[in-house]
Amino acid sequence: MSDLKNTERLDKILSNNGIGTRRDVKRLIRSGKISVNGIIVREPEFHVDGSSDEILVDGKTLTVEQNAYFMMNKASGAVCSTKSDRRKTVFEYIFSEDNRKYPGGNLSTVGRLDADTEGLLIITSDGNLIHRVTFPKYEVPKTYLVYLRDSVDDSEKLSYEKKLAAGVHIEAEGKDGEADCRPAVIEWKEKNQYHTKTSENPSEVCCLTVTEGKFHEVKRIFKALGNEVVYLKRIRINNLFLDETLKEGSYRPLTKEEIRLLDVEEKND
Repeated sequence: MSDLKNTERLDKILSNNGIGTRRDVKRLIRSGKISVNGIIVREPEFHVDGSSDEILVDGKTLTVEQNAYFMMNKASGAVCSTKSDRRKTVFEYIFSEDNRKYPGGNLSTVGRLDADTEGLLIITSDGNLIHRVTFPKYEVPKTYLVYLRDSVDDSEKLSYEKKLAAGVHIEAEGKDGEADCRPAVIEWKEKNQYHTKTSENPSEVCCLTVTEGKFHEVKRIFKALGNEVVYLKRIRINNLFLDETLKEGSYRPLTKEEIRLLDVEEKND
């Protein structure tokens, strides 16, 4: 048996892995139908290590969920932190049965979105995945839907494209210093197909794909180009797109295929 700090109560593990409610599993445990490492356990508070102990439920092996993977359509105004005095955090949108400690660890966001930015946010307990998706050397593409303050004519659009392809220099903001951004790709959209929350057509709409995650990067890029972002929504990370059927603030588990689309191959340092 592992050290207690790496274990959980048996009844909690069973209920978290779909065996039944906490009351149901307590009754099941006391009936003698649960064994741990070949020994019948009748105490619901018995501690087990879900990553290493063999748990049998009525003779069948229980595969303990090591990590959780959720896709959220982040709402504007929510912050990507566990605590906030002024704003609602993204974790407050998650049901208590999902917002818990998993064998792999506690839930964390894969990177962050600004409070006023909406869209695709991944929340997981898989620290290795978080590292691979957010660490700069992996250059994971992230695409944002952007509404701009000012309209851009055809010649200016070409200028934007060339500057972005070369890498835009952004000024310092907050604690983040000035920097040269990696090349980015812009795709112009038909603005008449998009609407603001006040039902007015935006001045200009585009999608911007970046491969790093500097502080306020997208906003600072367009500021350097002489424009201003008035609405921002992340729609893609790597090959995984936001499920547009998710309402703002809603979330759901990722499928195995979606995790594969999100993830990147490990690179040697």
